[in-house]
Amino acid sequence: MKTIMVCIKQRFEPQPSCAGRGSVVLAEGLEARIAERSLAVRVHRFPCLGLCEYGPNMKVVGGELYHHVTEPDLDTILAEALGEG
Repeated sequence: MKTIMVCIKQRFEPQPSCAGRGSVVLAEGLEARIAERSLAVRVHRFPCLGLCEYGPNMKVVGGELYHHVTEPDLDTILAEALGEG
């Protein structure tokens, strides 16, 4: 089963953080897409990927690390996890 790591680090303002930029909502969107299609992909909400200034960040385990993720990027990330991208 493929895994997509989603950084959910929340830092105090004014420091940048993935959660502060919407990563939790993005994780929920990714999980909804996976559930709708009954895909064999797991979302792992990870405490920190170490690149807060580039967040929200997501990593397909064994694949790409994505920065500045937005809702339209979720399909691309999911396609990579499925080997379609």
